[in-house]
Amino acid sequence: MNILRNSLAVVAASALLGLTAACSGSQTAVCEEATKAFTDYSSKAAAAAGDIKGINTATGDLAAQLKDLSGKADGDLKVALAGMADSWASFKIDLSDPASATKLAEFGQKATQATQQLASACS
Repeated sequence: MNILRNSLAVVAASALLGLTAACSGSQTAVCEEATKAFTDYSSKAAAAAGDIKGINTATGDLAAQLKDLSGKADGDLKVALAGMADSWASFKIDLSDPASATKLAEFGQKATQATQQLASACS
């Protein structure tokens, strides 16, 4: 459980760092809102330590925020936010699933790619 929570925190922190460094251009406000969404997620996930339902809820909330933000964006930023929303929405922690570790690795890879795309769109 701690490995899953810590891995999610690392992915969120990576996204946050990438966005913080890249926020500029014509859609700065949307990029700033995305940065805030990841900051809020990190806090919620940390507060939900040991509570899988709480972590899954925080993850779902982040996905919904990213989807909403994609509706405010244009071009590459819209595509990047929609991709991140899909990635985060597709991830649920289920300790009864023996493939959880594999799914976490796949999720981490997708989230990292989407984060790079988002950082590029925000630069």
